[in-house]
Order: sequence, then C-alpha cells, then structure tokens
Amino acid sequence: MKPGIRKRLFLLMLSGSALSFLFLGLPVLYGIYELQTIVGQKEEAISREISYYTTDFAKEQAQEQMESEAEIHAGIMAYEAEEVQSDVLYLAGELKAILNSPEQYPSINLPNATYEAVPAGTAYVHFSPELAKAGLTPELEREIRAVSNLATTMVSLSRYYKCVFVGSSHGYMIRVDKSETPGALSHLSMERWQKTYDVRDRAWYQWGLKQQTIAFSSVYEGTDGIPIISCVMPYYDEDGIAGVLGVDCEPGNVLPIEQEGGLSCFVLGKEGEVLLSHLPQELASEIPEGKNLRESPITSLAFAARRMVQGNVGYRKVRLLGEEYYLSYAPSPKISWSVGTLIQKKKVTKAAGEAQSRMLGQLDELRSSFQRLFATLLLAVLGVLLLAVALVSYGSARASDFFCRPLRKLMAAAGEISRGNFSCKVEVHTGDELEQLASSFNGMTDELERYEKEIASTARETSRLEAELAAAAHIQTSLLPAPLPPREEFQLAAAMYPAKEVGGDFYDFFYVDEERLAVIIADVSDKGVSAALFMAAAKTVLKNSILSGAEGSSLAEAVAAANDQLSADNDEGLFVTVFAGILHLATGEFEYVNGGHNPPILLQGEEAPAYLPQTRKSPVLGMMEGIPFEEKRLCLAPGSRLFLYTDGVTEAMDESRQMFTKERLEKKLSLLSARAAMDEILEAILLEVKSHAGAAEQSDDITMLALKYAGKAGLSPAR
Repeated sequence: MKPGIRKRLFLLMLSGSALSFLFLGLPVLYGIYELQTIVGQKEEAISREISYYTTDFAKEQAQEQMESEAEIHAGIMAYEAEEVQSDVLYLAGELKAILNSPEQYPSINLPNATYEAVPAGTAYVHFSPELAKAGLTPELEREIRAVSNLATTMVSLSRYYKCVFVGSSHGYMIRVDKSETPGALSHLSMERWQKTYDVRDRAWYQWGLKQQTIAFSSVYEGTDGIPIISCVMPYYDEDGIAGVLGVDCEPGNVLPIEQEGGLSCFVLGKEGEVLLSHLPQELASEIPEGKNLRESPITSLAFAARRMVQGNVGYRKVRLLGEEYYLSYAPSPKISWSVGTLIQKKKVTKAAGEAQSRMLGQLDELRSSFQRLFATLLLAVLGVLLLAVALVSYGSARASDFFCRPLRKLMAAAGEISRGNFSCKVEVHTGDELEQLASSFNGMTDELERYEKEIASTARETSRLEAELAAAAHIQTSLLPAPLPPREEFQLAAAMYPAKEVGGDFYDFFYVDEERLAVIIADVSDKGVSAALFMAAAKTVLKNSILSGAEGSSLAEAVAAANDQLSADNDEGLFVTVFAGILHLATGEFEYVNGGHNPPILLQGEEAPAYLPQTRKSPVLGMMEGIPFEEKRLCLAPGSRLFLYTDGVTEAMDESRQMFTKERLEKKLSLLSARAAMDEILEAILLEVKSHAGAAEQSDDITMLALKYAGKAGLSPAR
C-alpha cells in the first residue's frame, strides 16, 4: 500500500530541503571559496590578461567604429551625390526638350540682372559684357525666351542648392540664387558682378565643357565667398556643345558629417585631390594629393591615399606630425570618391587604460565582497536548514490532515457536477480558503442550475425572433420589382442595402403604358419593422395612384392622391421622402415630382454631374392631407444617365463620424465611363461608400437606382 498524503508531504518537504542544500548550497559555497583562492593566487596574471584584453578590445572597437563610420559616410555621400545628379539630369532633360522643340513652349521674359536688381530666389537672365554690348539677334532672343521655361523647375530646385544655373556659349546665363535672408539680392545683381560677369570665363564652365557626362568639381570659392562644390554637365544643340548647366552645393550637403569621439574625416577625388576636409589645418596639409600623391615617397599615409584613389577599403596605422593615427577608408559608390576617417592612437589607448584601471578596481571590490558573502551565506544556509527540519517535522502532519478532508469532499462533489447534478452541495467548516472554496462551489451549482433554465428559455425566444425577422426581410425583398425585360430605349439597375434586417427605403419601376416608364425611389423616416410596414404601404399606394391616374391626371396629382391616402391613417406619425419620374421612351421627355427627397444627379456626355432642378413645392408624403405637389419636365438626350439615391449614400459615416458627402458622390460619378453599365455604376458607388465607412457600422439604409436613356434607333439627340 502506498504511503498517505501526510507521510508523503513530510518526506517531500524534508527531502526537498536536504536536496536544496546539497545541490545548491554546497556548490555555491565551494565555488565562492575556490574563486576567492584563485583570485588571490593569480591576481597578477589576471591583471596582465585584463590589460591585454582591454587594449586589444579598445583597438578592435576603434577599428570597427572607424570602418563603420567610413562606410556610412561613403554611403551618405553616394546617396546625396546621386540625389544631386538626378536633379541636374532632370534639369538637363527639360532643357533638351525645349531646345529640340522650342515652338511648343511659350515665350517667357525673365528679369535681367544685367540692368536691374533681382531679389534672391527669383529666376533671372544675365548677359556677359560682350553680349550686352553687341545686343541680341532675333534667333538668340527667341532661344533665351524658350529656355526661360526652366524658371519654375529652377526655383523649385533652389530650395535645396546655393545656386541653379544654365550657362550658354552665347554669353547669357539663366540662374536662381537661393534666398538666404529676406530682401537679399541675387549675386549677379550686385555691383561687383553686374557689368563684369561672363559665364564663359568661369573655371567651372571651362571644366564642365571638358566633361563627357555629369561630374562634381572640387571645392572652390563661389561668387559670395562661401566654399561650394558644383555638379555640372554640358548640354548640346544642333550645332554641338551649347553650354553648361548644373547646381552649386555647400560641402555639407554632399557630406554631412558630425565629428564625434575624436574622429576626423576627409574626401579624396578620383585624381587624388582633396575635395572635402574636416581635419585640422595642420593635419590636412600633410595629406599628399594630385601630382604630389603620385610622386611622393612611399610612406604609410601616401600608400593609404593611393589605395583610397584606387577604390579600396582598408584600415591601417599612419604617422602624421610625429604622432601615430589610425586611418580607415572606404570608396563612395558611383562617384569615384573615397572617404577617410582618422583618430589619434593615444585617444584609443587612453580609453583602454581607463577601462583597465576600472576593471582592476572592480576586481578588488569583488574579492572583498566574495569574502563577506561567503561568511553570510554559510551562516544563513545552516540556520535555514535547521529551521526547515523542525518546521517540516511538525507541520507536515497537521497540514496533511487539514487539507485532505475538505479536498475529498470537493472531489466527490465535482464528480456529481460532471454527471449533470447541479443540485449537489458541499459542507466544509474550516474557516479558511477551503471553506470559501466550498461556499463558492455551492454558489456555482446554484448559478449553473439557474443559467441552464435561462439559456433554454433565451434560446427558444431568440430562435423565434430570428425566424420572424428573416421572414420579414424575405417579404420586404419580394416587394421589390423584378428586373424588366431589356429594351433598346433604356438601361435600368437598382439595389437596396438595409442597415438592419429590414429597412425603410424602397425603389420601384414599372411601365405606365408601352411608351412610358415610371421610376420611384423613397426613404421612410424611421428604420426597423415599423418603417418596413410603412414602406410597403407607401410603395403600393404610389404605384396604384400613378397607374390609376395614367390617362386623365398628371404625375403631380397622382403623388398628391398618394399623400392623402398615407396621411389619412398615419397614427404613428411616419413620413416618407419620394422622388417619382416618368420617362417617355419615344421622345426622351422626363416628367418628375420631388417629395422632399435628395435631387437625382444627371450625367450627360463629358459634362460635369448636375442635380435635377428642384421643385418649389416638394413636401414629404404622409404628414398632412390636401398638399399640392409641383411637376417639372426636361428632355433627356440619348446617352443621358440619371442617378437616384437615398441619404444613406451621402450621409454614410466612417469611424470618426465623417460623412461621405454629395461632393464625393459627384466626383466618383464624374470618373465613371459614359459606356459603363448601370449595374457597374451602382457597384462602383457602393464600393466607394464602403471604402469610406471602413470598419464603421452601416448607419442608414442605402438605396440606389441608375437609369440610362438610349433612345430609339435613329433618334436624333433632343435639343
């Protein structure tokens, strides 16, 4: 026979305490003791290893940081350079199109900085002294006015660049200078340059003529005395090279570098020239460049510079001004530049020395802490072990008796519940959580018994209501008209989407006679079952009134008669907005009455959507007897389309309670093709409304009817 719960609990607690001490306490104490011995015996060796480790680690970290910085800066520079090149190529593309077909562009007269003051940020033209003296030929004047069509693009680009320019071999220049301060003048409007500046004499222009494609210049001083880099390319006309165009950038736009952690950086061009430098002046002068780079002695720095020009990636130690530095370099893709980063060796080793001192100090503190911790843990483990043995021996017997009896009762009662006996009760009087558990258990059985009865009753009632609503929805759907047989004179489609199981909207269409088609759309003032009943009555009354008055009365009189019938027995105070129209299929004449409803939208050919004119007397139906209604007429041309709808379309709301609006409906209708089928129009509008509503619940019934008048074969458009 297996031992009981009391004995097993006692053995479990006792063995658990013993095992905890053996498997956790003794290894921990032994490990602390051995660690203290090792640290004391090998402190010198540990210190030496820490020194080597921290120094090597600092160097590795510095190398990784510098290589990463060099590659990041090269990538940034390539990205920024590509952005600049794409802007210049875009400007060149526009200029090429203008020069190839100048007759397709308007003649534009830009302000001339040669003779007037032009504000910065404005596109202007400037003449060289030679051109200003000789004057313009008619052909050159037409060319300048055509090229001036670049002004909008150049002004847009000037937000990002110091200057955007097109310099012609004829001696004129079209240019936009970035507006740095309010009220500033363009540079060539200033007295220093206004009468003396010749674009053809500028070094960047001469250099740009020699380029086969787009290229960056070295850093040079601009007309405002600020260092800049130009991105230029030649452009051509039918006679060959016609000039140079491009943009001026500040060096920081091409290589935006923040100097952090003692790192400095510089950029070499493809010929070894120093394009940009964030180095101190004394270090920058030590870098061999251009011809000097090829002829300089093979030093570590010269060797690294040559490898940079060759497009290599590397990391090495170099000597500058008698001090050792670490140099990391990486090429910038697509523009043949190379970025180098420098840091002093002593800054790296200084950090390693500081880290070494901190680690040795922490090692001493750790050794002292181990000694204190060893003594404390030893006393604590022994005390806990003795206390645990005493408590386990005494408490296991009491605990097993205390827990077992009520647990057995609860287990037996749980078995009864599992067999469906919800009237089962448990009697436990321990005065603790077990008694609360028994009380909760008894309450649970009472609730289960009550819920069982309520669920059965609710299920029966829910099934009955669902069946009734389903039947009502089926009846309401059956009241809607079936599609008419197709005829050549018109196309017709309609759809209704209730917000609840049953709704208050409806539509109807039927033949008054062989040559007249009636269409109706309406919206009852409420929703649900009452609105559905009123809708059915209104639909029947309207159709009967129109058909019964087809021969001797007007459409307005038929609607008035329907209003009298609906108002007479309207105890619920419901009303309905109605739009009813009759289309004469032979002539396209359309007569209609609007009873407080949204005016339909008329679409004719390529014209913008337009609402049908409103009638002056358009009261709703069902509120008061004896109200007159007004009738209007218009003639639909073949191809004309009418879109009828209820306010469930324009007032559909999204999650933030924003409505769909008439403006959005008009815009969507205007985008639909005139050849689209009527059911395609309804589907497109429904998708647009659902897209606007998103996850929001449908707020109102949605009903739509689309009618296209095609006319009889051979019928001329109505005038």
